[in-house]
Amino acid sequence: MTSFLDSSLWSEAQQSIPSWFPPLVAFVMGATFGSFLNVCIHRMPRGESIVTPPSHCGHCGHAVRWHDNLPLISYLLLRGRCRDCHKSFSIRYWIVELLTAILFVAVWQRFPPAPALACAVFVCGLIAASFIDFEHFIIPDEITIGGAVVGLLFSFAIPNLQHANGHFSSLLWSLGGALLGYGVLWMVVEAGKKFFGKKKEVFPEPTLVKLTSDGIVVGGESEVWENLLLRSSDKVLFTGREIQCGERKWESAGISVDWEGVRIQDELLPFENLPEISAKTGEIILPREAMGFGDVKFLAAIGAFLGPVAIFPIILISSLLGSAVGLTAILIGRKQWGAILPYGPYLAIAALIWLLGGSRWFGLYLDWLAGG
Repeated sequence: MTSFLDSSLWSEAQQSIPSWFPPLVAFVMGATFGSFLNVCIHRMPRGESIVTPPSHCGHCGHAVRWHDNLPLISYLLLRGRCRDCHKSFSIRYWIVELLTAILFVAVWQRFPPAPALACAVFVCGLIAASFIDFEHFIIPDEITIGGAVVGLLFSFAIPNLQHANGHFSSLLWSLGGALLGYGVLWMVVEAGKKFFGKKKEVFPEPTLVKLTSDGIVVGGESEVWENLLLRSSDKVLFTGREIQCGERKWESAGISVDWEGVRIQDELLPFENLPEISAKTGEIILPREAMGFGDVKFLAAIGAFLGPVAIFPIILISSLLGSAVGLTAILIGRKQWGAILPYGPYLAIAALIWLLGGSRWFGLYLDWLAGG
């Protein structure tokens, strides 16, 4: 298992440049891109433009002055607060800038210029996807589908990205990685849906359930239908008591919700102009997915950059990381069994491990097995 490119010309050029200069440039570039990633992380899940309006305080709306928008430095000088309203900014802004800067240096140190450029773009996608998934439990298509397309283009332009000798063979390897990544996780999602596609919530006492055209509220916790009814076969099921729907009332009746609307007994009430429905129940069955389709598309994007050989090691590493973090969170009381955990960040960490040396370790492991 070799590195992306062993370029003698690049090695000779490096000798005429001070050793500290390239890492410094990479660090500054990384911090700058990290600042832009913060805009993406905040705006993309909200459907906002990442171009306009210019950076502004989320509390008071004042535009951020150019000297207050210097990566890493401004946050420290302002002590993480807005100059105008003095309210705090999330520490996440500084962490993303520092993390991106460090990873840009790592990429620059490991790869020659052309592959380093592609890997820097790849790193940006991993960071943005991870922080968005942590906060919103989604990974936007702009990152997943867009990342897969960019990975294919970079692989065609830079054959060494896939350890290939030609442009078209590199493109085929990239396409194979994208298809394998998508296909494997798609099968995991389908198998998980078959065996764990329903979740029964049992309440110690009758609990109020409210249904609207937008979503459901159960015991004070709400969810929109778009996040709950992901498939045409998905249904919410429960037996309601003391049911109130506008001026109509039922003492007790079976209630189901699917894409068409709410059914009380056999009567369908479409979501259009649906009045609020309230009922009490002792248990409710909710549909669930073993994994979101955003994760499936995310691994396809990872495969487009890293190729098919990386897919199974990344799945293994990410599963181990996710399991370790999830079990730890349960043991210390931060999570309960069955709680939703974002999987995207662990895929991203596994991809970074592979990118920055894991492929070589895996190669040594295979050589050891062959020798054994």
